[in-house]
Amino acid sequence: MFRKLYNQALLTAELVPDGPVLIKEGGSSPDPAAPDLAFVRCWHNGHPTVYLPGSSLKGVLRAHAERLLATEVHPAAAEDPFDFSARRRVAAGEARGDGDTALTYRASCEADRLFGSVHVAGRLRIGDAFPSPDSSATANRTEIRWGVGIRRESGAGQNPFEQEAVTGGHFCFRLTLENYDLWMLALALQVVADLHAGFVQIGHSKSRGFGAVTVAKPALELRWPGGRPQLLEGAGAREPDAARRDRYGLDAEDAVAFPEGATERRVGLLGGARFAGWDSLDQLQAQLVPRWSAFVAVARKEADSAA
Repeated sequence: MFRKLYNQALLTAELVPDGPVLIKEGGSSPDPAAPDLAFVRCWHNGHPTVYLPGSSLKGVLRAHAERLLATEVHPAAAEDPFDFSARRRVAAGEARGDGDTALTYRASCEADRLFGSVHVAGRLRIGDAFPSPDSSATANRTEIRWGVGIRRESGAGQNPFEQEAVTGGHFCFRLTLENYDLWMLALALQVVADLHAGFVQIGHSKSRGFGAVTVAKPALELRWPGGRPQLLEGAGAREPDAARRDRYGLDAEDAVAFPEGATERRVGLLGGARFAGWDSLDQLQAQLVPRWSAFVAVARKEADSAA
């Protein structure tokens, strides 16, 4: 599946805390002056800094995408990634003993096809989000927020603890898709839009008001081999070999009219287009709705027949 390049997408943006955000480090700090729940840090460009780990961001977005898939499509579209059932053994190729990649892909649920699993590589990747150079000092000027338990009998506080929170800065966010179907692009844009709208929070203490961010300055770069096509095409529409499409279950009709609001670009040997700002991305998302609806109908039918 990944031996050929059909298409690529790169979404860049800035994640801006809309209140306190805490992604806590694992374990406890040996520093007695450190807060009970300290923000995760690493070295970047020669300096220690707070950051938003890509694994944490991907986990939050995957969990939200799985809820959408399980609700809109079928519960089988978002299986437990830690469930090593018979279907997942088939997905690993153990049923035939040859590790066939097409068998692995076809037997994987839709969530695994997009985000990956121990059996199949995902199409979507998210990197660590570091503070932009001009906002690094602001991002690292953290605050201490106190938490406390409440005694049910008297209403008095008990067991107070400190939480270190980031409340400012701009964190550079990158999400990439490769060899995607159009429903995957639509779903990725939806979960990022829901993060921006406040329906999804990141990090620790989300039920206590932490974790809200806005997604500022979004820009989407689409790339593909050759010049700009007349249609915006998914991987199936760009694969000319019908036998290969059938092996991986790709849709030859996975295409929509090219949306307005795109700026045509050429990146070296690849053609491309750029969508900048939420208005432009909303136009693209509206254009993708028919492909999402077609995907839902087919996935529901396949899930019902397999049940």
